[in-house]
Amino acid sequence: MKAFRFSLQPLRLLREQKERVAQKRYVEALRATDEAAAKLDAGFLELSTSWTAFCEEVADGATFSKLHQTRAWCGEIEQRCEQLTAVLKAAQLAAQEAWHEMSVATRERKALDQLRDKFRRAYDNDVQRDEQKELDEMGLRLNSSASDQSESVPTLMEKI
Repeated sequence: MKAFRFSLQPLRLLREQKERVAQKRYVEALRATDEAAAKLDAGFLELSTSWTAFCEEVADGATFSKLHQTRAWCGEIEQRCEQLTAVLKAAQLAAQEAWHEMSVATRERKALDQLRDKFRRAYDNDVQRDEQKELDEMGLRLNSSASDQSESVPTLMEKI
């Protein structure tokens, strides 16, 4: 019997490749999300430090120009934090899209794997059935030849 061959194997390989690419994109999207979150955390820490410095200047009785300068700096950091928040949201959205793409690719690959497994089980059953048929035929032939020999032996004994 011929070796097992899955006719959709090229498509299965393409789906596996598509799944691997989707997995890589998802990992990259998660990495970008983590980086954006870390930058946002650093921005909030800097903002907190700036506001603390501003409050200390107010308590120390700093000049109006110094307070204005510190407040302007806090405003710039707030804008940067808003931008970093937008970057984080975009990275999270990209990660969700990559997750969806990876899920679809995995589902498509698994469907082909299930089909391949089904065909493989059918092939294995056919092979087993053919082997059993051959074994049964060999057994019948052996049984038949054994019965032929047992009939001929007494005949020879009678002649002697």
